[in-house]
Amino acid sequence: MNKLIAIATLLVFGAASTTFADTRVKIKDSDQARAETGMHAPNDHPKTQVVPNDQLQVVVTDDVITRSCCMPPSLVVGGKITNVSDRPIDYIRLHFAFEDRNGKVLHGESLYNHHAESMSDDAYIQKILNEKPHFEPIQPGQSDTFRFSIPCIALPAFSKVELFSNDIKQ
Repeated sequence: MNKLIAIATLLVFGAASTTFADTRVKIKDSDQARAETGMHAPNDHPKTQVVPNDQLQVVVTDDVITRSCCMPPSLVVGGKITNVSDRPIDYIRLHFAFEDRNGKVLHGESLYNHHAESMSDDAYIQKILNEKPHFEPIQPGQSDTFRFSIPCIALPAFSKVELFSNDIKQ
């Protein structure tokens, strides 16, 4: 029996050695590894963190860097806002804070919810469009959307993005 086990063991090791005898490990040179790392870096970014608000439920549905042949890469953040208060909300102004590792705000951007986008129009745009800023109130339980887009070249190197919704008009 021991002789049989010894023969089986030799056969297994013999088959394994011929199977793995021609196995090669490909080692990437440092330039190639650096290039591959560089391909991932532009696509990676800190995802937006929503700061809670007791009157709104904010859900980020898109947080990506988009690319086009005709323009520089842009950070696009979009989502849904739901009025969880018991009163209508006229409009919501959302603030994006781009921070460094220590929490220092490096850059800020703001926008209004979709049904109040005209609130950010300046006088020249109002004249061209022949309209005044307006909004559609968000009733309790109703939702609206938002979409933010900024060219990445306009952003400093940041470690954190926070989304505040503390400017609410009721």
